[in-house]
Amino acid sequence: MATLLVRHRITDFDAWLALHDQMAATRRAHGCTGARPYRQADDPDAVAIALDFPTPAQAHAFLADPALPEAMSRPGIAGPAELVLLDPVVPPSAAKKAVLLVGLEPRVIDFSDYPGLDEAKLVAGLAASLAATTAAGFDAEWCLVTTDWQEVEAAVRARLAARDWAAVMIGAGIRTAPSQLLLFERLVNLIHAVAPDARLCFSTSPDSAAEAVLRWVQP
Repeated sequence: MATLLVRHRITDFDAWLALHDQMAATRRAHGCTGARPYRQADDPDAVAIALDFPTPAQAHAFLADPALPEAMSRPGIAGPAELVLLDPVVPPSAAKKAVLLVGLEPRVIDFSDYPGLDEAKLVAGLAASLAATTAAGFDAEWCLVTTDWQEVEAAVRARLAARDWAAVMIGAGIRTAPSQLLLFERLVNLIHAVAPDARLCFSTSPDSAAEAVLRWVQP
């Protein structure tokens, strides 16, 4: 991950904050995963935004977008911005192995394919899996996908490229349903191509991700 820190002075705080919201689509187009605005405590005309990107290249692409200088020239912005690209620093004692959990978005699921399961149970199981995998000592996160392969490939490829993953777990909803067989095969091959060093593992239920990961990786 890379964080782009944008600092500048303003003459109209409300106009600047509105501009921040208007630029959301442009940030997302370049893969921005988080945008946190700040106002300096002892100088209300000094502001900053911390923008998170999966890779430094995406941050640089955002900076090259022609929409950015146009936005910075609008009323309410005073003077040029100070731009600083930051890489995260993780002390060795705090480092944890990263685990990516891949599953289906609850909203796209035909629950008739999964007897005994409904959306509420699935959501609870996904939360339990994340909590258990984190409690086991991993830096875990979900990547929930649709069934549209173009969307899935773009989202999963970006997440795989963003970090060094110790393991990638594919959920039972993708692996066990006959209707999702092609999606499952495509995901396996994508993970093999983009993150060849990651261990592949598979859960047997929405809440069993931690068990699957621990079969192949130790914290």
